Amino acid sequence: MTKNMARRKSKPRRRSRSFSLTNAAFSLGYANILSQGLFGTNIAGFILGKTSQGYGASFVSGPGISFSELINIGAGGSPGSEAGNLETIQANLRANLPSMLVQSITLSVTERVFKSVMRRPLSNVQRNIVKPLLGNMVRV
Repeated sequence: MTKNMARRKSKPRRRSRSFSLTNAAFSLGYANILSQGLFGTNIAGFILGKTSQGYGASFVSGPGISFSELINIGAGGSPGSEAGNLETIQANLRANLPSMLVQSITLSVTERVFKSVMRRPLSNVQRNIVKPLLGNMVRV
């Protein structure tokens, strides 16, 4: 390139300004896989703290840890409970890593197949129902 030649400027990249419901659903699936594998409870149990039988009933091995226990609000503030929580998370990760990998791969494949199979029906719903009601802010 010589001194007299001007550099080409790349176009600025634009972010999508809409919220995709399908992307949010699959992201929630990935977050649920992580919370079950690491904390031994699903998303609702992790956030709400019901790990005994309520929202956090889970099929994975290991005790359930809620968000309040993780940051040591609901754990009574006893010294050393943070280290116990970290040891529990490490043990849950070691025990649940193979199932987490299988679930993540399965969800990834499911997401791709779902989006390719449902492309035309979802665009029809987007065009005829969602866009007239909610505008361009929400996508299906």
